[in-house]
Amino acid sequence: MKRGVISAVVVLLVALLATVLVLKYKYKLDYADVSIHQTTTEKTYNNYREQTAAAAKNYNLPQEYLLALIVIESSGRKIVPHRFEKHVYAKLDAVARSKQPDLEGITSEQLYGMSVGNMKKLASSWGPFQIMGYKCFEIGADIDDLHGTNAVKTGAQWIDKNYGEYLRSGQFKDAFHIHNTGKPYPKLGPPKTYNKNYVPKGLRYMDEFRKMIKSN
Repeated sequence: MKRGVISAVVVLLVALLATVLVLKYKYKLDYADVSIHQTTTEKTYNNYREQTAAAAKNYNLPQEYLLALIVIESSGRKIVPHRFEKHVYAKLDAVARSKQPDLEGITSEQLYGMSVGNMKKLASSWGPFQIMGYKCFEIGADIDDLHGTNAVKTGAQWIDKNYGEYLRSGQFKDAFHIHNTGKPYPKLGPPKTYNKNYVPKGLRYMDEFRKMIKSN
C-alpha cells in the first residue's frame, strides 16, 4: 500500500515537471522550419530597398527588420489598402464623448470637433507597416505620412520611439511581438499575436533579407 502511494506521488511529480517543460519550450521559436515566399521577399526588396536603407541609417535600425516587417504586415505591396478597426473606433468615440478618459494618452481635447470620417482614419491601420492612424499623435505626424511617400520614414520614426532599443540590442523576437501586440514576447506560454507564426515568420524573413542586403 505504502509503495503504491509513493509510486503515485512520483508519477504526479513527473507529470507536473513535464507540464512545466512543455509550457516553457512548446513555444520556443524554431523559425527555420517556417516556410516563406521567396517571390514576396524579392518584391519587397525591390519596392522598399532604398527607402528602408535610408530609414535604417537615419534611426539606427536594422534594415532587414524593416523589410521583414513590411512583408508580414503588407506583403511588400507598394499600394497598401488601409484597414478599418471597428473596435478601435468605438474606443476613440468613447474618448471623444468623455465616456472613457483616454486611449493610450489621447484625450477628448485632441478629438474635439473631429468628423466621423477623420475619426475612422484614426481607427484604421495604414501603410507598409500597418500602423494605426491614432499613433501619429505620438510622433506629431499627419495620417497621410503613414501611407504616402513618407510612409517608411514616418513608420521607422514611430518604431524607433516605441521599441527601437529592442532592435538595437538584437531583441528581434520581442520587437515583432511589440509591433503586433504592444508588449514583448511572453516569457512563458504562447505568443499573443493574431497569428502564431507572426514572429517566427518575421525572423525567417530577416534571415533572407540579411543575405540579400549582403549580396548587394
